[in-house]
Amino acid sequence: MRPFADTLVRRGYVVALPDLAGHAANTRPLGDIEREIADVVAYLRARPDVDPDRVALLGHSMGATAVVRAGAADPRIPATVAISLPDGEVATTGPRGLLLIAGAWEPGGIRAATRAAGRVEGRRTVTVPMVEHVSVLFAGRTHREAAGWLDDALAHRPDRSDVAATQRVGAGALTLAGALLVLAAGLASINRPRRSGTTTPDRDRLVWLGVTVVAASVAGIVGGPLLAWTMPAPVSGYLVGYFAGAGTVLLAAELVYRRRAGDNVPGLSPRAVATGGALAVVAGAAVIVPVHAGLTAMVPHGPHRWMVGMLVLATAVLLAGAHTAGRPLWAMLVVVLVCVPLPIATVVGLAPGFLVLIAPLVAILFAVYFMVMALAWRAAIPLGHTVAAGALVIAWPVAAALPLA
Repeated sequence: MRPFADTLVRRGYVVALPDLAGHAANTRPLGDIEREIADVVAYLRARPDVDPDRVALLGHSMGATAVVRAGAADPRIPATVAISLPDGEVATTGPRGLLLIAGAWEPGGIRAATRAAGRVEGRRTVTVPMVEHVSVLFAGRTHREAAGWLDDALAHRPDRSDVAATQRVGAGALTLAGALLVLAAGLASINRPRRSGTTTPDRDRLVWLGVTVVAASVAGIVGGPLLAWTMPAPVSGYLVGYFAGAGTVLLAAELVYRRRAGDNVPGLSPRAVATGGALAVVAGAAVIVPVHAGLTAMVPHGPHRWMVGMLVLATAVLLAGAHTAGRPLWAMLVVVLVCVPLPIATVVGLAPGFLVLIAPLVAILFAVYFMVMALAWRAAIPLGHTVAAGALVIAWPVAAALPLA
């Protein structure tokens, strides 16, 4: 939500960005968010630089539900902005001056909830084109509509009317691109002999891979709910169970295949550990630092720390299992096929619905890792040496950002 603070501060507002329970540096699990918002409102009203009758609320997703409830409970709140509201029922009795915003590419349930809540007279509903659940926060239209609504409701005439929707995320994206270019240049400078050999597994190997991928997907579907029920962050916990279950089957199947073929299982040399560790530090920093600067807080606190560790380990198991396919293209194909059931499980209720909302972010993180993996392969670095880098790149942003239950 920091870009909204940038936009509103430019227009002369005093902005409070609380770390609510379960989020960012707040180590307490999710609780009575509406009570926390009421406390923040009371704090603002007590400030000498704030008009106590001109305090408004703005929230996104779970935060949208919270500000709608808090605004309905406090008749002194003159305006509320709810972005990506997941439950239209919470807005049946309030609040005053409600603006509802949703992205055109949001899940159908959020768009339906937004339309339902917007049928009350005096409210406005806005659909922002070509954005989904995350990118709606960085759309200029979202910022202009929200700021304009608050200006009108609070009788505020700002000296500046510009918005800062993409300032932070743009800087973060440029930093990410630059860091990845430096990494690519470094890998390209490594002069090692290219590998030889076929690029396609033989028929028996393909059949074995196909059966293994199906079995891995089943293991993931079973393991996901088990960890989601036992961990403090259900979505991260589900991914831990899914990735660990699927990866374990892939690794076990490779072990069985090698023993049947009479092949030895390769071990880890000190050089492999050093190479993998160095690549993990560089690639992890190249992604995590820009995300922290431009998107959301990436420094884990309290239970978030071990959630990050658990998801990193589970992702490493999945990637290590996928790399047994032998080459980058086949490893990517195995990961994609193993993860295909995830959205299906979400639709049928076997996985947390929130997975649909973060799916684009997870897909982008996998794509970044696949690029790093391909560059490393061209530099004759074995796929297994990139596992730690991939685990950090994919798991850290997800586990650090998702709230605790």
